[in-house]
Amino acid sequence: MEKALLYKEWKKTRIFSISIALVAIVLSAYIMLKAGRSFRIAGMEHLWDVIVNRKQFIFKELKYFPIAAGLCIGFAQYFPEIVQKRIKLSLHLPLNENKVVMLMHTYGMGVLLCVFFIQMLAFTIFSSIYFPFEFMLNSLQTIAPWYLAGFVTYMFVAMICLEPVWNRRGINSLLAIGTIYLFLLSGTPAAYEHTMCLFLIVSLWIFPFGLLSIKRFKEGKQG
Repeated sequence: MEKALLYKEWKKTRIFSISIALVAIVLSAYIMLKAGRSFRIAGMEHLWDVIVNRKQFIFKELKYFPIAAGLCIGFAQYFPEIVQKRIKLSLHLPLNENKVVMLMHTYGMGVLLCVFFIQMLAFTIFSSIYFPFEFMLNSLQTIAPWYLAGFVTYMFVAMICLEPVWNRRGINSLLAIGTIYLFLLSGTPAAYEHTMCLFLIVSLWIFPFGLLSIKRFKEGKQG
């Protein structure tokens, strides 16, 4: 039953999942080719001045991609469930409703994890070739909150779509905007180096709220 549910999620989101993976590859290639072009034209000395003294981040085009990916996968998964009333059928499966939602969450976050991991691996290899270890670590510390923002965006989309009470949807939307904004406050390299634990806690704290939304949905609450 679990495999059938996961396969249903794949069929529902396969176009979005493949598209996001392709965009991730194209964006990564663009960023790395652009950086390589800067090496050749401006030279490494100028590039180091930009990175070290002016605190510019050469992978800054990546910033909003994880959020866009989280939005796309979230809407592809949960919007049809609500609009086409598919979620009612899913909740009548011989599985606990929490397990159904957890499997859906696992699928969506698994897709994002695969895309983000491949992208982060590409940037890690690229950085290790052209820069010292300290720069590579600095880059990972800079982009890690952006990837976490992608997961948080996905979880908020699930929470909002599954929520049957409209005023709660509005509150959740405002909470989503405020929370995601925290992950994007600074573009300075490694600005969140000392607060990553806090961001991880926030991400884990949001995860169970989708279960509360589906509980209210199954109880038939409206508003």
